Amino acid sequence: MKLAASEAFRKLKLKHYQQAKVTTTKFYQTKPFFSMPEQIEKESGVLAPKRVNQVDLFKRYTYEVLPALEQSVELDLLEKVFQKVDPVVRESITQAYIRKQVEQLAQQPDPSTIKDLEDNTKSSMPRERAKLFLQNWLDLNPIQIGKWIPLNYDLFKKTFKFLSPGDFQKNLIELSKNFSLMMTLEGFKTMDYVDSSKRIPQIFKYQKLSKDNFNKEGFFIVMFNVLKGDFNDQLKKHRNNEIFQRIFATSVNFDALLTVILSHWELVQQLRTMEQRKEFFKSLVDQLLEKIDKEQPNASMPELLFSTVKTLQFKDFTLDLTKYVNNPFPVPQTLIDNRFGEQYYGYSSNLLFYGDHGAGKSGVLMQAIMFAQQTGWIVAVVPSGYNWTSLKYEAKRHPKTGLYMQPKAAQEWLEQFKEANQEHLKTFLVDLSLYGKFNLSGVHDDDPDPCPNLYDKRREYHFKDFEQFINKEEKDFEEAQDQIMSARITLKIPKPQYLSEIIDYGISNAHYATNAVYEVMEQLYNTDKYKVLVAVDGINWFYRPSQLPSFRYESDKNLRGYVPPYHMSLPRLFMHFDGHKIKNGTKITASSIYKLFQHDFQPKHILLPQKYGIKLNGAPLDMFRSFCEYGIQTGMWKCDEFSQSTMEQFWMETQGNYFETIKCMKVHWRDI
Repeated sequence: MKLAASEAFRKLKLKHYQQAKVTTTKFYQTKPFFSMPEQIEKESGVLAPKRVNQVDLFKRYTYEVLPALEQSVELDLLEKVFQKVDPVVRESITQAYIRKQVEQLAQQPDPSTIKDLEDNTKSSMPRERAKLFLQNWLDLNPIQIGKWIPLNYDLFKKTFKFLSPGDFQKNLIELSKNFSLMMTLEGFKTMDYVDSSKRIPQIFKYQKLSKDNFNKEGFFIVMFNVLKGDFNDQLKKHRNNEIFQRIFATSVNFDALLTVILSHWELVQQLRTMEQRKEFFKSLVDQLLEKIDKEQPNASMPELLFSTVKTLQFKDFTLDLTKYVNNPFPVPQTLIDNRFGEQYYGYSSNLLFYGDHGAGKSGVLMQAIMFAQQTGWIVAVVPSGYNWTSLKYEAKRHPKTGLYMQPKAAQEWLEQFKEANQEHLKTFLVDLSLYGKFNLSGVHDDDPDPCPNLYDKRREYHFKDFEQFINKEEKDFEEAQDQIMSARITLKIPKPQYLSEIIDYGISNAHYATNAVYEVMEQLYNTDKYKVLVAVDGINWFYRPSQLPSFRYESDKNLRGYVPPYHMSLPRLFMHFDGHKIKNGTKITASSIYKLFQHDFQPKHILLPQKYGIKLNGAPLDMFRSFCEYGIQTGMWKCDEFSQSTMEQFWMETQGNYFETIKCMKVHWRDI
């Protein structure tokens, strides 16, 4: 009787479980902490749904579903872009992809030699060394981004005899005992920018230049570089005009005007010959002189300049500048897309890189400098703006101009410049029409007063009020110094034939070193024969008070008794974004966060448009892998092997910051 009752009860439970099978499945999946009793499962023969681990589901979604979706989207986008590319470029990309696939296929191991691994995140098999290095600069193309170019250490010492930009390259050389440069995407675009800044006047006689294609990217760049020299030739005639000195000290207004001019075919037609260009820009400068209000001190931005000038007349064409107040740089859209994207105007006479400490600013500068030197350019480098504004060098004040000179710093710069450009200096002939116009402190005969007696309305004092506190002994000393410092290098070298003569004399005579630096840069800015690249690292230090104390600046609340860099001869020469004044070449600069804790430098802090600079954010993951592989292969990083997951973890820890990565490599023996 008991057995029959027990069997009936068991069948009743089985019936209820079979009826609830469908509904309980979903319930069990959503309630992983609840499961069917094992005894009932066994007796009824109905197996409850197995518990699903939510972590495993997420991993499966992440590793299987998401990559498939991303691949589908990427392939779709690539296909659309690929069809828009020029057929010649399309074929080149296809061939490069085939070569890359063949190379990867050749490196695949024999499948029969591969054994199953218990742990797929770590292997005991020896890791193959990745092919990181290129042979020379000619091998560079977008496919090779992330590769390294091995360079000779002697070349490094020759180019940077005393100091190199930043501490990034210094750390790499000390740890790896090699001098190599990794080609980043920003570095590749910068080298392309430098290479495209050459002056080719024949472009305006090119028969295929027409209304249909004049605004193409290639034509725009070449025409811009030609007009840059012609426009600047007319501006130099008004060098003593304080208004023009202020408005065109940086290239923002200059570049904006040229860009607007090149967006009109009616104006491009008036620039075919050299005589036409000379007449055109003479008319432009005359109209600017007439229309710019002398009481408008803030016309340093294109928006303000265009609002002030409003219209310009060129023969029968009227250029309405007010239409470009909100878009002062109407460059071709392809130029923006192919350069640095929407964060940059697309093209200008200068490049400014900024970002956090260790973001790669000095690294990009190094890539451009070495590329220029290896391809026949003259390079003039300021490796550290901080050093020139610190107390590292003794400073002497020129009593007549009020500028502070640093003879030792000038000598070092001349010596490093000579070492880096020896081959060009042997044949660089001096233009005597430009020579001898600078005094000992670097002030040109046609320049306005470098230290004007400005009046501070808020504090009610003139800058030169400090003179009333100078006693007789100090005045007698300044008069004696004035006689000594009234000399010029032309008294010692009246008619130099080669530029090397000026450099050699400045190196051997500290008294004339600053004068020599100014004479050298004047020749470089105006040469048409040689391509010139000026590179400045730490340019933001020229816009902060220096560490040099002087009672003459105690009344200025912002200076607090320290000399501003614009009253120091060497910083004053290199502080402006004046690449537009280089006739055949360009200027690239970078900020520096050296000894500044959590400092956030941006172009707008020095009255530049925000889109006039390119912000760097460290290495993306693919670049980071190449950087770490280089560290392992050169012995810089004591790491035997690493897996994909730990590499991604390391990248997350450092955020791709080069400085933080090198710091970890220095102090950690990571076996990952």
